[in-house]
Amino acid sequence: MSELIENKNLVVELKSLIASTKEQVAISVNSSLTLMYWQIGFKINEDILKNSRADYGNEIVHSVSRQLVAEFGSSFSKRNLFHMIKFYKVFSDEKIVYSLSTQLTWTHIRSLITIEDELKRTFYIEMAKLDKWSTRTLNDRIDSMLYERTVLSKKPDELISYEIEKLKEGVVTPNMVLKDPYVLDFLELNDRYLEKDLEDAILRDIENFILELGNGFSFIARQKRVQIGDEDFYIDLLFYNRKLKRLIALDLKLGKFKAEYKGQMELYLKYLEKYEKEDDENTPLGIILCSDKNQEQIELLELEKSDIHVAKYLTILPPKEEFEKRLHKAIQNAKQKYQIKG
Repeated sequence: MSELIENKNLVVELKSLIASTKEQVAISVNSSLTLMYWQIGFKINEDILKNSRADYGNEIVHSVSRQLVAEFGSSFSKRNLFHMIKFYKVFSDEKIVYSLSTQLTWTHIRSLITIEDELKRTFYIEMAKLDKWSTRTLNDRIDSMLYERTVLSKKPDELISYEIEKLKEGVVTPNMVLKDPYVLDFLELNDRYLEKDLEDAILRDIENFILELGNGFSFIARQKRVQIGDEDFYIDLLFYNRKLKRLIALDLKLGKFKAEYKGQMELYLKYLEKYEKEDDENTPLGIILCSDKNQEQIELLELEKSDIHVAKYLTILPPKEEFEKRLHKAIQNAKQKYQIKG
């Protein structure tokens, strides 16, 4: 019997050893790959692109990608090579890259390099390392504007900077553990009122912008209630345009465009067509405003060919660039109002 117990203990120890070694191997492989991607970005940028015209540089990257993909596979697609170049440009210090590579994966880094504001980016880096976020969790936190909501709740940039430095030193302060939005998220008591303040400020700005255009626009409702079955939905802004003779539903999304937004807007448009549209009116039009739109995903869904427009509008509506510029300004105004940087 004692031999059986000893064998069982031995197996437990061996399993632990194998699992630990596999984890170390995975970390080592990830670190090596991440460093390699940075070095590729460095080599392409410094040796080829530094003094090249944009169109010429694009051709070179395409050519290099074709040759690498032929031998090493799709990890070296043109798109991924540009991610590597961006990686080098954002993190030009190799020592920082080495530290990142031991704690975050390449997919984490691809999400982080899209954040232009350095303080905001560093906040997400340190939080991802501290709480061991998956890439999906990181993206969810970015899309839910955790950084902005954390600042909005009680913290000026100086305090955020101080806490980030403490995180780097391995020190966890009470403020980090008890920061309002994060704890409320954990307790499933999301501080929607904070994010709602930001959304409301942006929507007011966009509403004023559209009405100032004239061009036949009239305001109908904000947070228009739409009841479908037993569920209630709310359209952020609803307008009517006399020249287009159609209702225009506008939805604001703080974050990247996601495929499910299309389905949600289609639901709104079908409701409006069935219950709100007059017989002599054209079918309703939907506009989805995203603070960080994913153009490739939009093209894949071919949204511009339907009555749902993501940053592409009819001639009666403001030009794409003007609308995007005003959305950016509205977001900045709202952040300034609530003393958010970035």
